Amino acid sequence: MRLPGSCTFELTSLWDQNVADLRNASTWSERHAAYISGLGTFGLCDALITPVGKAMRCGSIVARISVPATARAYNDHHAYCLFYSKGTCGVCIKRCPVGAVSKEGHDKKKCREYVEGPIAQHARNAYGVETYGCGLCQTNVPCESGIPGKEKK
Repeated sequence: MRLPGSCTFELTSLWDQNVADLRNASTWSERHAAYISGLGTFGLCDALITPVGKAMRCGSIVARISVPATARAYNDHHAYCLFYSKGTCGVCIKRCPVGAVSKEGHDKKKCREYVEGPIAQHARNAYGVETYGCGLCQTNVPCESGIPGKEKK
């Protein structure tokens, strides 16, 4: 189920969704654009961990301009995730109500079935809105509001 106007990247003709291989991949991702821009790294549940945490939203604007590259404070695309960088944590695993996050990573198919099924149905019945979402793996975790182990300035 794709909701009209639900994602800004859907406004470009370059965006397409490929679910044939059941990996729920698309040709554009706001969080990947943020990673490329030097704003953070990925966690076990595939969310982007930034200096303000991963319980956030991001957007992107693509323009043909020349700007200096952003210095990165990391060398690995999982550097801010305690599970990947130190072998600790994994709190997001316990937070997922359907087991879509495990030590092996994020099962996008299982996650999608949950948010587009029971969660969407609940939002429709309880609030009369057509939406979906869960985000429990992004809240009440060490990286919710910042990079774990880093002092906020």
